[in-house]
Formats: sequence, structure tokens, C-alpha cells
Amino acid sequence: MASAADYISQLKKLYEDLTVRQKVISALVVVGVLAGFVALFLFINAPTYKVLYSDLDQKDAGEIVQWLKKKGIPYKVAQGGSVIKVPDDKVYDVRLALASQGLPKGTGVGFELFDKSSLGTTDFVQQVNYQRALQGELEKTISRFPQVKTVRVHIAEPKESLFVGQRQAPSASVVLELRRGQELSQPQVLGIVHLVASAVPRLKKDNVTVVDTSGNVLYEAKMQLKDPLKAKANLQFTYRKRLENYFKHKIQTMLEDALGPRKAVVRVSAEVDFNQVKTSEDRFDPDSVAVRSEEKLEDLEKPAKPGGVPGVKGGLANKLQGNINQGEENFLRKKKKEITNYEITRIQREILGSIGTLKRLSVAVMVDGKYKKEKGKTVYEPRSPEEIANLKRIVMAAMGFSEERGDEVSVVNVAFSPETAEKGMVAKAVDVFTKLIRPLANLILALIFIFVILKPLLNRFVLSPPEPEVEEEEPAAAIEGEVAGGEAAIAPSFEPMPDVKGELRELANEYPERAAALIKIWLREKKKEGPEGE
Repeated sequence: MASAADYISQLKKLYEDLTVRQKVISALVVVGVLAGFVALFLFINAPTYKVLYSDLDQKDAGEIVQWLKKKGIPYKVAQGGSVIKVPDDKVYDVRLALASQGLPKGTGVGFELFDKSSLGTTDFVQQVNYQRALQGELEKTISRFPQVKTVRVHIAEPKESLFVGQRQAPSASVVLELRRGQELSQPQVLGIVHLVASAVPRLKKDNVTVVDTSGNVLYEAKMQLKDPLKAKANLQFTYRKRLENYFKHKIQTMLEDALGPRKAVVRVSAEVDFNQVKTSEDRFDPDSVAVRSEEKLEDLEKPAKPGGVPGVKGGLANKLQGNINQGEENFLRKKKKEITNYEITRIQREILGSIGTLKRLSVAVMVDGKYKKEKGKTVYEPRSPEEIANLKRIVMAAMGFSEERGDEVSVVNVAFSPETAEKGMVAKAVDVFTKLIRPLANLILALIFIFVILKPLLNRFVLSPPEPEVEEEEPAAAIEGEVAGGEAAIAPSFEPMPDVKGELRELANEYPERAAALIKIWLREKKKEGPEGE
């Protein structure tokens, strides 16, 4: 078996036998193949980076990068330094380690500012630090809103006065940077105002202003007086949106519980009347009467009574007067009068209508069909008209359908993407494939290197015997002449002797052209000798 020195000498001799052009081309091919394999290997085995933190300010990003460099952890910076990525297998470990170091600190400092105190700190510095800490804590709390990207809080504390009448109330302003496509509802803005006003002593809600980075005023107490119509329109829009979301959530959850997750899409449109109507009603009923007042009068008419009998006095006069009175009773007259007033029934009513009356409700529902496996393929099966009719009745009952309002309900069967129904299985398959792709790629690279590069080299320089040094091949005509003239020394060596069979096979394998030419010469000579012998 040849030694390593023999292999090296063979490679060296092979390289020396090449021309300059062949040497350059061979070197370029070898370097290109090796560089390609190295690049492909590094690309396949390159780590996958995931987001460690996003929306970082420059200070926090710098501190995190310095910590990663110190620990020797690879990282990538994206989006102008606001996003930092690390290998996916180290994301959670790095987050826990950074949390133990108090990173990221956020957009502002909180009450941790007082963790390190100095004995020489003046009261003014302490007051300023307290205001900074309070602003930072409010910023941290408000940034918890999912719609808020960054926030700044500014508190203006007037100088304290010894006189109560000269004290001024503090004020505050909040600047919000909202995420793309996000907005705060009016109740959320009011919640921020209440939060700031409750955190600062003697701060009233009227002295809090909330704006966004686009310059839009989200809340201002004076805005209610400056533009009451705009404030009223915002409240009406918020009320309508909340009403639509209420019905949407109510119907969506009911359908998903019955059909499965992501099997139905619900949209609701509500028409709301915000006009407050005042109605006065005055009704008369002619068929129903009532006694309003009743009056009765009774009169007695009689002649005037005389003063007595002229010329008679004493007892006789009294006796005579009595007789006259008894006679006058027959001359009395009585007069009665009754007055009754009637009035027709009258109803007076004043009605003040409510604000935000639901006038009409429209509901649109898209329902997915069924999917089943047939011969390894996913086949879509639409729902029957009976199922659609039953779903429509259920939706009408859930929304409180009213024909008087003119409500409208539409339930349509639409084929959703088959991948949606099999999202769980696809996610598992992708996860398994991701875990196996790197080992398989490395195995394929190793096999390619062995069978395409290493094996041909071994067959060429190791497994096959080295070729002996020979002179340049003579042309076939020269060989024919030498053999025909009887001067060739090679012909006798090709006699079929038992002890040289192996050598003849090796010579025939090494010099196939000479062997073929020699056999042709022998055949021609045999043909020439044939007729002469006969």
C-alpha cells in the first residue's frame, strides 16, 4: 500500500505536468468549490434571530448593546436602533438576565430615583426629583395602554405662597404617540385625565390637556365650551361604536361556540337617533263628560210687612198684628234656580324623548363550511340551506330582531381558506420541519462532498495504480512498418506464453490503442499468409 509521501509526490508530479493555463483554471475551480461549500454550510447553520425588545429609546438600546457585548452574545440592531434581535434560543434567557439588571428602564425614571440619596441634597433638588419621579411613574402607567407607543407627561407646579388667596392650581399636559392604525376612545382619554388628576395633589381635571404627536387635541376642558358640537359628535361616535361592538361580540362568541373558532365573521351596523324630542299632547274626548261646577239658588217673594194698626196701642195692637201675619202667609212666593256646568274630558301630556335611540340594526354574517379528508386531500363541503336558515334564526334572536325598526340580517356561506381549518396541524408540521432542516441539510452537504469531490479524487490518485513513465506514442503506421519489416521488438513479447498472461492484460489495459493496432496487423498478415500456404 502506498504511503502518504507517495500520494503527495503523485499530486506534486500531476501539478507539475499541467500547463500554466491549466494550473490557473484548476486553482480557481478548487477555490470556488471550497468557498461555495463553506458559504452554503455557514448559511444553513446560521442562527435565526428573533426580537428581544422593540420600540426602545436610544439610551436603553445603548445599555442593552453594551451588556450583550460584555457577555459575548451575538445580536442585530434594526429599525434605526429601536429593535434589538438575538438568537432565538437565547431570547428568554437574555430577557430574564436583563430584567435582573433593571433593563430596559423605559422612557422615564420613576421613584427609583430616590434609591441613591445624598446628605447634601437641598430641598429644591428634592422637590425637582420628586416631580421627575412622579412624571416617570405616570409615563410608565400610561404606556401600558396597547394603543400608546410612547408618552411624555409634563407637570407644572407653581411656587407655593403663604397666602391662600394667592395660591395657583397646578396643571399638566400629556403628549401621546399612538401606534400606526390605533386610536384612543373617548372613555380611554378620560381615563388618562382622571389618572393624572388623581396622582397630582390639588390638580383638577380642567387643568389637564391631552394631545398626540400630530398636534390633535384629544382632551381639553375649554374645548367643551369652544366647540361643544365637536365634543358631542365624538361622544355620539363612541356610543355608536360601542353599541356595534357589543352586538358583534355577542353574536360572534355564540357562533364560535357552536361552529368552532375562526368559523364565522360578524359585522354590525347600527343606526342611532341622537335627537332629543319634546312632545306636548292635548287631547279632548267628546264622548266622556264631567261636571265641572254646580250652583243652586232659592228665592221667597212676599209683600212688605206693615208697621201696625194705626190708632191702636198696647195689647190690642199686638193682637191685631198677629192676625194680620196669619193672613199674609197665603201671599208668599218661592223661586228656585239650579246651574250645572259640564266640561269635555281633556288630557295634557308632555313627553321628553331619550338620547341615543336605536333606529335600525343591520347584521352581516359569513359562515365557513365543512372540510373533510378524501384520498389525502381536503375537500370543501358547503352547509345546507336548513343549517343556514337555523343560523339566521339564532342570529335574529341574539340581536333582538324587530320588524318595526326595519332590522336586516344576512347569513352567507363562504368557503374560508382550508389552511385556516388546519392551522394547528400546519403549525406543528412547520415546527418539526424547522427542527429537522438543519441536520438534513448538513447531511446532504456531507454526502455531496464525499461522492462528488472526495470519492473521484480517491479513485484517481489512491485506488488506481500510478501510470508508468512512457515515451510518446508512435503513430500506428510506424508500428505497422516495424512489425512488417521484422525489426519490431515488441511483437515477440506478445506471444501467448503462460507466464506472461497477466502482463499482457495489464499492457492491453494501459495501451489500448497499441494493442488494437497490433491485432489489426496480425489479422492482415494472417490473410496474406493464407493464400500462399494454400
